[in-house]
Amino acid sequence: MTKPSPPSSSALDNPLWEFSLDFYRHEEVQAFLLTCQDERDADVCLMLWASYVAASGRQLSEESWRVADRGLAPRRRMIASVRNLRRWLGRMRPRTQSLYERCKGYELKLEQRQLAALWKLQQEAWPEDRCALTLAGQQYGLPQKEQARWAGLIDSYCSSGT
Repeated sequence: MTKPSPPSSSALDNPLWEFSLDFYRHEEVQAFLLTCQDERDADVCLMLWASYVAASGRQLSEESWRVADRGLAPRRRMIASVRNLRRWLGRMRPRTQSLYERCKGYELKLEQRQLAALWKLQQEAWPEDRCALTLAGQQYGLPQKEQARWAGLIDSYCSSGT
C-alpha cells in the first residue's frame, strides 16, 4: 500500500488559510476565539471556517458541518495535545523558550493542515441552507449575544477592507 502524499504547498496556501491568518491577527477576534476554545471546547479552525463562509456571504449545510466536525476530530486531538505541551513549556520559560517556539510552529502547521482539509471540503457540492455562525454557535453552545458579537467582529473585519 502506498503512503498518501502530504498536501502540496499550494493546497496549504489557500484563501481560507490567508483569511484565517489575517482575521485572527485582530486582537478582539483572537480573544473571542480563544475564549470559545478554552471555555466551550470550541475548535478554532472550525470557527475560522464558519467566519470565512459568513464573510463570503455564503451558508453551510448541517451535513457539511457534521462531516467536518467528525472528520477532523483526530487532528483536533493532535492539535490539542501539541497546544497543551506548548502551554506547559510556556510556563517554564525562559529556560524552554526554544522548545516553546518549535512547538508553537508545529501547532500552527497542524492548524494549517486542518484548514486545508476544511478548504477541500468546502470545494465539494453541498446545499447551503444554514448560517455558518448559527451552526457553529449551536455546536458550541454560544448564546445569541455571543453569536451577534462574533457576527459583529466579521462585519467589522469585512468593512475595514483587511
